[in-house]
Amino acid sequence: MRRKEGNHWLVVGPALLLLTLLVCSQAGAQGTTASIGGTVSDKRGPLPGATVAAKNVQTAFVYKVTAGEDGRFLLGGLPPGTYELMVYSEAYKPASQTVTVFLGQANKVNFVLTPEKVFVGEATVVGEATKVLVDTRSSVVATNITPEQMQTLPMNNRNFLAFSALAPGISFTQDTDAQGQYFSSGGAKPEQVNVFIDGLSYKNDIIKGGAFMQDSVRGNPFPQNAVQEYRVMTQNFKAEYEQASAAVITAVTKSGGNVFHGDLFFLYQNKSMVTQDDFAKARGDAKPPYTRKQFGLSLGGPIIKDKLNFFVSFEGTNRDVVSSVFHGGSYGQAPANVKAILDPYGTGALSSPFTSRLYFGKLSWQPSTAQTLDLSYNKRDESDIRGFGGQTTKDAAQNFKVKTDAAVLRHQLMVGNNTLNEGSLTWQKMEWIQGTPASNQPELNYLGLLQVGGSPTTQDLTQKKVGLRDDLTYFADWHGSHTLKVGFTANWMKYDMVKDQVGNPLFEFRSDDNWQYPFHAQIGFGNPALAFDNTQYGLYAQDDWTIASNLTINAGVRWDYETNMLNNNWVTPASVISGLQSACRHYDQPIGGKNDWCLTDVFNINDYISTGSNRKSYKGMVQPRLGFSWDPSGNGKTVVFGGWGLYYDRIPLNDIYDEQFRHRWGIYDFCFTNDPAKVGVPGAVGGCNAAPILWDPSYQSAAGLRGLIASGVQQGYELFLLNNNTHPPRSTQWNLGLRQQLGDWLASFTYANSRGYNGLVWSFGALPPGTPFNDRWGDSIPIPGYGFTMRGYDLRKTWYDGYILTLDKPYTSDSRWGFDLAYTYADAKQQASTDDGVAFAFDSLPPHFATFQSVYTEKQKLIMSGTVGLPAGFTVSGIVTLSSGLPFYYTDCRKGYDQCFTAAQDPPKQSFLGIKQFAYRSVDLRAEWDAKVAGDFRLGLIGEAFNVFNFANDSCFDGWTGGPGGLNAHFSQPTCQFNTRRFQVGAKVSF
Repeated sequence: MRRKEGNHWLVVGPALLLLTLLVCSQAGAQGTTASIGGTVSDKRGPLPGATVAAKNVQTAFVYKVTAGEDGRFLLGGLPPGTYELMVYSEAYKPASQTVTVFLGQANKVNFVLTPEKVFVGEATVVGEATKVLVDTRSSVVATNITPEQMQTLPMNNRNFLAFSALAPGISFTQDTDAQGQYFSSGGAKPEQVNVFIDGLSYKNDIIKGGAFMQDSVRGNPFPQNAVQEYRVMTQNFKAEYEQASAAVITAVTKSGGNVFHGDLFFLYQNKSMVTQDDFAKARGDAKPPYTRKQFGLSLGGPIIKDKLNFFVSFEGTNRDVVSSVFHGGSYGQAPANVKAILDPYGTGALSSPFTSRLYFGKLSWQPSTAQTLDLSYNKRDESDIRGFGGQTTKDAAQNFKVKTDAAVLRHQLMVGNNTLNEGSLTWQKMEWIQGTPASNQPELNYLGLLQVGGSPTTQDLTQKKVGLRDDLTYFADWHGSHTLKVGFTANWMKYDMVKDQVGNPLFEFRSDDNWQYPFHAQIGFGNPALAFDNTQYGLYAQDDWTIASNLTINAGVRWDYETNMLNNNWVTPASVISGLQSACRHYDQPIGGKNDWCLTDVFNINDYISTGSNRKSYKGMVQPRLGFSWDPSGNGKTVVFGGWGLYYDRIPLNDIYDEQFRHRWGIYDFCFTNDPAKVGVPGAVGGCNAAPILWDPSYQSAAGLRGLIASGVQQGYELFLLNNNTHPPRSTQWNLGLRQQLGDWLASFTYANSRGYNGLVWSFGALPPGTPFNDRWGDSIPIPGYGFTMRGYDLRKTWYDGYILTLDKPYTSDSRWGFDLAYTYADAKQQASTDDGVAFAFDSLPPHFATFQSVYTEKQKLIMSGTVGLPAGFTVSGIVTLSSGLPFYYTDCRKGYDQCFTAAQDPPKQSFLGIKQFAYRSVDLRAEWDAKVAGDFRLGLIGEAFNVFNFANDSCFDGWTGGPGGLNAHFSQPTCQFNTRRFQVGAKVSF
């Protein structure tokens, strides 16, 4: 049932009061805009009353302010782009300069007027014809992804988020065909990031992936041809950004203009353009039929000249993704009767169709120079037939769908020279669907051999949002200059979840029993639907205090609050309460010095009993943030910067969903044996916690398992116990760095530190303290009427220390070339689990979870990109990526099965130019020829090559170190590869 919420004016009231009090404000750089500020003077001093205006070259929208008594001005709320910057005053003739400003940057420009011309002083610029303004004084650790980079650099799958890999400290999914395309930073899980487009948060509140419902998704979440540029902020971002304890991406979309413009593109790839990986070749797999077509168009132009314009875009993808199905490594050991069952199922390199349709539309209106209004809408419709590959046959194929509908209404109003308000109203719906499988037969998983039959689970998860946001700033002089910003957000959320989990039964067979009968089975049934409501509020205040012309302090604080993050209205069933109160067990061998234990001796059961009123929403998400920048010379050439901040995220609904869901939809576990002596003895079947049942072939069906449940021989479904005082995840971050301009080059070095806390992990919930590690599966205290018991622990931690070096030469129209280099060395660790979604930890005993190398962070990564404009309309670009690779998880039991431990390590290293430090290597190239064909129409021909040298990028590493007796001969050896060499050709028409 949905939660009924009370009056939350006590939460919203302070925000409205703050907004009412702010009657005068001046704009700085917001999350969707940029700013230009500085002074206007002549040889005698400041020029009060001088007019500074910026005219957007594309839209012709004009933004205008008047310099104050001290000659200072601030042009805020500027959409990123190219402007004609004009300055004029009495006794001086008007003068102009074309400049380009990037998203989120607060640029400083001081003008000196003479009778002949305007001098631009104390501005950090690159280029001559069109000056690119560069904000070197920011305390934020950020990277701008420019329009030129998005238009010219090679990109295999047109996922605009993939360009975030150009930012140091960012790990993006390297496998362009992987099921799950997302990014992470700071040693944190991918779900701890956030993405904003035109100010609208696409935070994924339900499942993993961080944003856009990217859990297990291959596709591009937003049309790349609609994105103008974006900014990747890895650390020390300001208080206006919410729901992220790791990196944030903020993007802005394109607009129309006074001139009709548009383009069409088509990109093509087929099987002859894709090199088979070494493992497929060794198995003798034939290439399956494969084609991929990427296509799209965009159109923008005026509706009312200088006032109202439109922009629309569309992108589509049709492709067959290669999935190889092959027998496991133990297939040769399988007995003849098992092979007779499995041989009829098809193996080899098989294809699965994928389609994506992305739409975007936008209207932009400037009724006066004082205000603008934008209305935009985007739609995503993605379908992916998959769910098979490796040892899983195509019978399990399902249609995975992702759908998005979102609309944003943004209004920006400036009154006089000192007041700017930016407000937005948003509506959003995101849906993730795991569809009906190709076969309705039970899933039979012959471990190490083959997995056959239909997939056990279908799901339909929907997130709806209505949001309101408002941002204001206030500019004042007091011991320097202050830009004070305040704002609030309010989101009204609805979550609808249908999880038919293991509705189709699962049976697992293993070599210990010669694969003759299943040692483990699962089935679920009941009511699979749940619905939740939640309201999210956020307040922030930020002061950018310029103490002196060369020293700025950025101080901010943010507070977030959610009414129902943890399903507060849940009422623990009476049967669970009585079971917790009465659960006891006698042990033949003492544990922790005792033979008799009850759950009440192990933990305070009242912390895990929810009455519907005792689970309170967490009010402690107060997040102070502090940054500074010091410009010793005062000219923006050399800048020391740094900062510290506290950042809260949220717990995805899927992480705590099972607490209630398992009581509506029971998932039952069965352990089977052919040894009558083991029947009814918990833990007698290794790796299976339920009391074993003597196997009978009649049980191998949904009806057979339901019959066992009805007969009462099964101990009940799993129990998830969530602590009422569970805290949301948070991180503390601090950094210190140096930026240096060297002519047209910009260099920086940064140390970045992040510590993550309160990550939620599920683990053993009913073990007495002192339980031997090897007895962890059989020594739980049973709760009458229920199966395996888990408790949630908000104890998971992460550690990250990063050293970042960047070197950039921005692309300019006069130089016609650009280059970027980013190198990151990171020491990152994590605790408890490698799961990037709902986290489980069974390889160590709570609360003392194992600590190991982070599997989300590459220890070393070097990425270089560049673009060169050549004569005759040719442009050549490339990206070189060298990485130590994401660590893989392994288990080591060589000292004994009672001394097993888990850890992670880097993949085996390969060589690049004689340097053997990299596990991932790729050189990607792109060449484009562009020429005028008729009137304003231009034709472009495109050729792209990815992993040109066909480096072997290995994956699927064997993570079993071995048991007592020695090292597993196959440990750390790969069984698959990704991103083999491939080519792509295409064409585009633009006007």
